[in-house]
Amino acid sequence: MNPSRSAFSAQTSSTAAVGELLEALAGVDPRVIVFFASIHHDGAAIGRALEAGFPRACVLGSSTNGEFCDRGHGKGGAVALALTKQQVGACAVVMADVGGDIEAGVRRAAEQLSERLGRSVRELDSLHWAGLALLEGAAGREERINTALGNVAPFLPFVGGSAGDDITFTGTWTWADGQLARDGTALLVAEMLVPFRIVKACHFVPTERSVVVTKSEGRFILELDGQPAAPFYAQAIGVPVEQLDFGHFLAHPLGLMIDGEPWLRSGVRRDGDKLFFACEVVPGTRLNFMHAAELVEDTQAKLERAAAELG
Repeated sequence: MNPSRSAFSAQTSSTAAVGELLEALAGVDPRVIVFFASIHHDGAAIGRALEAGFPRACVLGSSTNGEFCDRGHGKGGAVALALTKQQVGACAVVMADVGGDIEAGVRRAAEQLSERLGRSVRELDSLHWAGLALLEGAAGREERINTALGNVAPFLPFVGGSAGDDITFTGTWTWADGQLARDGTALLVAEMLVPFRIVKACHFVPTERSVVVTKSEGRFILELDGQPAAPFYAQAIGVPVEQLDFGHFLAHPLGLMIDGEPWLRSGVRRDGDKLFFACEVVPGTRLNFMHAAELVEDTQAKLERAAAELG
């Protein structure tokens, strides 16, 4: 039995990077390959080479803000994960066009997935099927894309995230179904042949201090507790407002607590007295200031819990 396998390359040349990925995955008979590469890589060249090397696999990928797996990590390279036929049965991958009518684009993608699987994605058993979504990540569409996915496949669990562009929000890329898109979301639906759980790990825990978003516009937070957001946040973490940068937001995120679990609402930059966040935060939302915990310990605990549930 060929195990699942990951691959890592620090090469900034796309030809060299995909060559190392293919070499690391040699001998694997994958059903699914997911790859991530620097925004500066040629995603189409990597995607085409992986499809050519593994013609029976569903291949999808996206640009990143950094790459990591168990074999290495860095910035500017590429990584890949191969899931084998022992883990995955039927699968299908499509590119959803989300550059215009998002609902229509996701609906059409769901129809294509259903056609290729020979069954409706709306009716798939959530105990044996799972989805992966790699979303266009620069235009602030994620909330609407997720809502559209929930409408077409309300019972199917999806994991994934936003494509990255080194935190510039100038444009990302995704790859699926033989094409690279700047306004696309790569979607995979796979039949899982082994029991599975979706694990969410987070290395931040809430403090007792919370704040209410009293005014926002899309991804811009204008007021916290009725005060201008940037000065309020800077004072709360003890930094002069003019010195606020991305590192401060990484170290001191805000979190929405749902059933005792933190869902981070991450700041990106200051814009005058406003704060720009990586996701939309609606007025009236109460957020907790968070402090860092141990990522490895939290992840290990979540994996042990999932293993106990699976038996």
